[in-house]
Amino acid sequence: MNDKFVIGIDLGGTNIKGALLDLNGGIIEKREIPTLANAGPEAVAGRIAGMITELDATVRDTGKGVAGVGIGVPGQPERGTGEVIFAPNLYWRNVPLVKYLRRHTGLPVFLENDANVAALGEQWRGAGQGSVNMVMVTIGTGIGGGIVLDGRLYTGSNGAAGELGHAVIEPAGPQCSCGRRGCLETLTSATAMVRMAREALDRGVKTELSKEENLEARDIIMAARAGDLGIGLGNIINILNPDTIVIGGGVSRAGELLFEPLCRTARANCLDCAGSIVRIVPAQLGNDAGFVGAARLVLQDNNKKCMV
Repeated sequence: MNDKFVIGIDLGGTNIKGALLDLNGGIIEKREIPTLANAGPEAVAGRIAGMITELDATVRDTGKGVAGVGIGVPGQPERGTGEVIFAPNLYWRNVPLVKYLRRHTGLPVFLENDANVAALGEQWRGAGQGSVNMVMVTIGTGIGGGIVLDGRLYTGSNGAAGELGHAVIEPAGPQCSCGRRGCLETLTSATAMVRMAREALDRGVKTELSKEENLEARDIIMAARAGDLGIGLGNIINILNPDTIVIGGGVSRAGELLFEPLCRTARANCLDCAGSIVRIVPAQLGNDAGFVGAARLVLQDNNKKCMV
C-alpha cells in the first residue's frame, strides 16, 4: 500500500468525531464538530465530507495519500450498498451515505456499525491490543457489543452479530425495548441500574443515598453488587471462548469495585477451560475508539466489500 494514512469517522447523534491516522493506528490529527442531525441527512453528510476533506488536506502536500475512509454509524448499515438503513438517533432511513461521500471526496469509503468499530479500535490500539478473539461490552444507556474473531470483525450472516444486550438472562424479568423480557440490557445498563436503585429506595431499603440525590454514581455501586452482568459474560465466554473481554462505558471506570465481583461471577458461570484464559479489562481508548476502529476498517481486506 503506497498510501500512508487512513481516516476514521465516528458519527454520533450529537457530535461527529474524526481523525487522520497512520497505518499503525497513530493519531496524526483530530477533529470534532456538532452533528446537527435536525438539518437532515444531506446536511450531515456534507459536514462529514467537509471534515474528510480537511483531514485529507493536512497530508496532501507530503506525497503520501489517504488510502480510504472508515465510518462508524449509530444504526444499521447495509455494507453491500453503503446505505444507512436505520439510525434512530439521526432520524435516518435508507440514506446512501457512502455514495454521497465517494462523490464528494473521491476516496474509498467503508461503513460499519459504531459499536462494532469501537470493538475493532480497542482490539487494534486499545485494551484488546494483541488479542486474537475479543469481545467488547459497552455499558451505557443500553448495552452495546462488538466481536473480533481471528483478528477480524465478526458481524454474522446479515450483520446482526454482537447484540449482547439482548441476551435473555431472566425470562420473567423487566420488559425490554426489543419486546422481550429480562434482556441483559434491562438488568445491567446504566439506565437499568439507576431504575433499580430508585425502586429499592421506594421500597424503603436503607442506603446512604436518598431519592432526591443525583443517582448517576449509583450505576457503579449496583453494577458491583449485581451478578447479572457476570452471568451474561459467562455465557459469552462459553459460546465464543475469547481471550479478552473489554468493558466500555462510564461504568468501566469503577475499578475493582466493578471488576473483582464481575470477573468472579463470570468465571463461576463458565467452563473452567474457557474462564481460565480470558482477561476481563476496562476499555482504554475512550471517545477515540470509534474513529480508531473505523480507520481500521480500511486496512482489513475482508471489508473491501463495503466499498461502493
